[in-house]
Amino acid sequence: MLLQMWCLLALGLCLGVLESQALLNHEAESIEKCIKNYGGLTPETAERLERFKEWSDGYEEIPCFTQCYLSEMFDFYDNRTGFDEGGVVQLFGRPVYNACRQRLELSAGRGESSCEHAYAGFHCITNLEGHPFMQIESMPNISESAKTAMKDCLQLVHRDEWSRFQAYPDFPVNEPIPCFTRCFISKLHLFDERTRRWQLPTMRRHLAVPAQGAQVSACHQRRGRNQCSTIYQQFTCYVMAV
Repeated sequence: MLLQMWCLLALGLCLGVLESQALLNHEAESIEKCIKNYGGLTPETAERLERFKEWSDGYEEIPCFTQCYLSEMFDFYDNRTGFDEGGVVQLFGRPVYNACRQRLELSAGRGESSCEHAYAGFHCITNLEGHPFMQIESMPNISESAKTAMKDCLQLVHRDEWSRFQAYPDFPVNEPIPCFTRCFISKLHLFDERTRRWQLPTMRRHLAVPAQGAQVSACHQRRGRNQCSTIYQQFTCYVMAV
């Protein structure tokens, strides 16, 4: 995950700050090489590089920069053959590759990659990497019904809140998106709010938790400030039980 974040942050957020110690020497050299034909590092090119994070659908801020940068820095792209499927999957996950397949693969009749192909492919990856739907698709051992329920529940909240979804794997004390857990738990019929009983066999079938033999006898006793918080606290207990 750290490598994925570095790939995206390096290109999307830090390109205009070569003086920063956050950038590796090799990266600084690669960036300078890729902007050499455009006057090198100047206030103007630094500003243009900073605008890469806006990722225009059809306009690359510095022509061919993406192709040069990818081929210099990463093994998942080659100037001639384009994007390597295995390399993209390893770094960004199979769901991201599948969603961007049309832009990543060379079209019939095109012998080798181009500046436009490199930009379009990486533009797609950048837009999808970290997208909560892609994170849900990458979750191991959960049913398709569970994935659908989670996506449906995300659609009910404002998109500004979607970025908080990345905090869920850390199981913070307070639920990152209030009532999200109660929503998908309800859709999967894993908790009866009338009897306050959890359907653990069904939960294991859909979400693969709690683990068999885990100590969960006290999980149902946890309480939050409201029903959404209570369900989140209890569900987190089942997930983390050993």
